[in-house]
Amino acid sequence: MINDLMHSIERLSPRSALSYAHYLGTITQLLMLLMAVSLSCWSDTAAPAATQKTVSLVTSKFPPYMDPELADNGLLVAITRAAFNKVGYKLTLSYRPWADILLDLKPGQYDGILGVWFRPERQAWLAYSQPIGVNRIVLFKHADFQFEFTGFDSLKPYTIGVVSGYASTPEFAAANLNLASVTGDEENVDKLVNRRVDFTLMDDMVMHKLMKKKYPHLNVLEEVGLVVESEDTFVGFYRSSPDFQQALTDFNRGLAKIRQDGTFVRIMNQYEGQGEH
Repeated sequence: MINDLMHSIERLSPRSALSYAHYLGTITQLLMLLMAVSLSCWSDTAAPAATQKTVSLVTSKFPPYMDPELADNGLLVAITRAAFNKVGYKLTLSYRPWADILLDLKPGQYDGILGVWFRPERQAWLAYSQPIGVNRIVLFKHADFQFEFTGFDSLKPYTIGVVSGYASTPEFAAANLNLASVTGDEENVDKLVNRRVDFTLMDDMVMHKLMKKKYPHLNVLEEVGLVVESEDTFVGFYRSSPDFQQALTDFNRGLAKIRQDGTFVRIMNQYEGQGEH
């Protein structure tokens, strides 16, 4: 097409030919620019996107830390997801009863556990991340139940609601108390409200979140004043997972990034006040 136009220019007057040639040059430049842009767009579209790694974790319902009913699935889920996102991972999360997570999971079913406490014996099969949060475990009772704690022996006449599989301190375990086990914290809240147990052992934020949800107009429970344990919580990666070491390293790197850029603090601030009635 351009050759035909050039032959046409030769038949024009010199002045007309000069103007026409200038016009043709401008059109040619525009066509070349459009071709370059088109090629660039095609290249971007046709190039395969970088493969995003996926990590599959399992946890149990533990509001406000982990809860599928919350918009962001809870405080610790939000922190964990943000850390993985920073290093190019997509988090998939499944919920199971805690006892099942510790006892019944088949190798390779998940890459790790979200929200697990450190215990030396678990290191044989779990590789622990840097801490992602802290749990404050306390005893709760009915507000009108008169009781003075003078040591774990003072709890022996009573029934204490606990969750199967939850870790406890050696001192609490050695006290040989009368424990009533259930599969989840929500059931223990119901039992304590209805006086089917005398005490329950629970994270304080979990208790207050469940009371707001289930009994918003009741203010009948209170802390005994005893902090049984204060535990850092972690992501634990199964050592049986083929890429556990890389996933662990990458997660710790992402966790450091969200601590440095303020994301960690912003997420924590969103949950301020969750532990209040």
